Amino acid sequence: MTAHKKHIAFPSTMEETLSVKPAPIALSEEKEQVNATPITLKSGDSFLIMDVCGDLLSSRQDMGLFRQGTRFLRTSNLFLEGKKCVSLSHQTSHMSNASHIDLTNVPLQLAPDTVLEQGVIHIDRFIELTQNALIHTCTITNFHTTNLALTLSLTLGADFCDLFEVRGFTRPQHGQQQTPVVTPDGVRLNYRGLDTVERTTTIQITPTTPFIQADQIDWQLDLQRGEPIELRIVFQMGESSQSTLDTASAATLWAEAAQPTITSNDPFFNRLLDRSSQDLMMLSTMTPYGYYPYAGIPWFNCPFGRDGLIAALEFLPLYPQVARGTLEFLAAYQGTKVDTFTDEEPGKILHEFRTGEMAAMREVPYIPYYGTVDATPLFLILFEAYMHWTGDQALLDRLWPNIEAAARWMITYGDRDGDSFLEYHRVASKGLDNQGWKDSWDSINHRDGRIAHSPIALCEVQGYAYAAYRATSYLARKVGRQDEAPFWDTRAETLQENFLQRFWWENEQSIYLALAEDKEPCEVVSSNAGQCLWTGILPDDKARQVVERIMQQDMSSGWGIRTLSSTAVRYNPLSYHNGSVWPHDTALIGSGCALYGEKQAASQLLKSLFDASQHFTDARLPELYCGFERREGYGPTRYPVACSPQAWAAGAIHILLLSLLGLHPNADSGHLTLHQPILPDWLTSLEINGMHVGNQRVHLKFTRQDDHTTVTFGRDNKVDIRIL
Repeated sequence: MTAHKKHIAFPSTMEETLSVKPAPIALSEEKEQVNATPITLKSGDSFLIMDVCGDLLSSRQDMGLFRQGTRFLRTSNLFLEGKKCVSLSHQTSHMSNASHIDLTNVPLQLAPDTVLEQGVIHIDRFIELTQNALIHTCTITNFHTTNLALTLSLTLGADFCDLFEVRGFTRPQHGQQQTPVVTPDGVRLNYRGLDTVERTTTIQITPTTPFIQADQIDWQLDLQRGEPIELRIVFQMGESSQSTLDTASAATLWAEAAQPTITSNDPFFNRLLDRSSQDLMMLSTMTPYGYYPYAGIPWFNCPFGRDGLIAALEFLPLYPQVARGTLEFLAAYQGTKVDTFTDEEPGKILHEFRTGEMAAMREVPYIPYYGTVDATPLFLILFEAYMHWTGDQALLDRLWPNIEAAARWMITYGDRDGDSFLEYHRVASKGLDNQGWKDSWDSINHRDGRIAHSPIALCEVQGYAYAAYRATSYLARKVGRQDEAPFWDTRAETLQENFLQRFWWENEQSIYLALAEDKEPCEVVSSNAGQCLWTGILPDDKARQVVERIMQQDMSSGWGIRTLSSTAVRYNPLSYHNGSVWPHDTALIGSGCALYGEKQAASQLLKSLFDASQHFTDARLPELYCGFERREGYGPTRYPVACSPQAWAAGAIHILLLSLLGLHPNADSGHLTLHQPILPDWLTSLEINGMHVGNQRVHLKFTRQDDHTTVTFGRDNKVDIRIL
């Protein structure tokens, strides 16, 4: 039964206390800060998106408390005397699982002739997220000259929407919202899904209050001057059945381990490096197989094959444990059969793994879904790189069958027509039309703007395949199968020869975006061509031509490389893939430039990303931003629904920086070779401390004077460091 409000006893000396009856909540007075950068917290499979006051705005569809693909809390808004509070400041914890928010009151009309001025009530709103609960601790302090009797209110609501509904999917049927249950110490909100799973949000408050309703809790506070009152609200999330993904928060484990550091002479660059590492720690979720970097928040807080592999590769020299967990997880869910609903095939690496009601009901195919052409070669590429850095022979021996199955997928299902190229064609009716990293429906097109039709062979995927065949040859030798290695080398050589014949675009001194249906080339200048560089598929002369082409003004915006040339028919700087700038894309291109010795271009791209980061909150590079030309004195244009944080965007700055330093490890022999290391001309010094090569840690210091970079290292280094 819902409690009715009643007056509580106040001090007898009423002259010393200003009091007013509880005021109704006026939603029109929320003064929502729609354009302000929201606060994002994450713990395991749970994440929270809220505004700078700690509220969940009705005008922001992405806000709420989410766990395993379901929104467990849609409304949790704080009001003082029916008015939304004013944000003073907010700080987020190092692991991004908690936030301190400082609020104060707006001017309050306490009586016809009495106005409480703004800024006399302080509310410290400490919000902490765990895997299964959200904990609010509100500390209210009165700094007015007299005591006050005020009403603090918390509005409540849960819609239990599947994340795909939040993104805009329309469902023909829904589960059933149950009648809320009001208890002496809180409220219980319930939903029974079509999958028969009971999902519950239980709100418990301390201290309790007689003013509890299903959608609002009121506390009538007797605020003595300078004496804080503390309220605690716990939102517990529950499900009647266990998810298929058993995960936990990685925050404690990260905190306990000594992490490598990179420090430069530039404090703003250090801030970007720190932010990137913190975002990796935030997004890395502990699974039964180890750390896995979830793709991004809010839309992609789950395992993605391609995203996880690239993020792990970007951070590999500093955090090899993330690469190991990613490889183990993907091996555990590697395809074993043909399934036309999920695009699963034997040996194939998954694209996306979701939980939640819509996944359980097969309304979406992501259970997991395998519709990606590039995750499988990237799995092999990461495995080789991981072995160079760690020499982890035990993992290689154990997962060799998965490596072999992935490589076999490439030459069977990946290359169905036997022309050596990896191609994709959608089979699943609810799957993706485009299955490379540019997976929006219109991202692969022809010179005249026509949409390309499958089967499609993307240019960068052929580079991935080339590197993957080379990786398989290396891994075969490492596992004692020397007789099999030449087969994979031959596959790589054949692919490279055919690639140069069919993909080289002489008129543009570049590479076709793709070969589409009937092997028709997509004559479009795109960033995909630049991604071929880091795979090593190009001979030196053609690589230099691609670098020169990619750095021209129609591709290089000043904030990074556009996904599509500004001269293309479908160019749109506001689009997702047809002219926007993606930090990870720019970084991989820059890494490829450095691989071929074009380090000036790589340095220029690093500076572009660094400069862009300074215009985003906390120097956090988002998933993407718009591809408009850089204007002196102004920042890049935001893409409105970009994920932030996002894993491979976080890793962009690391892979590009380390590529400039030319790090080439050999953990087996205990060697670290530095190929022509350079610092960009805007840095004079940089130190890497605690980076692993095998079981040893390395301390390197780079110093730049004029155009020359010198390297020194600690005397206690046990790794043989060679500089070429």
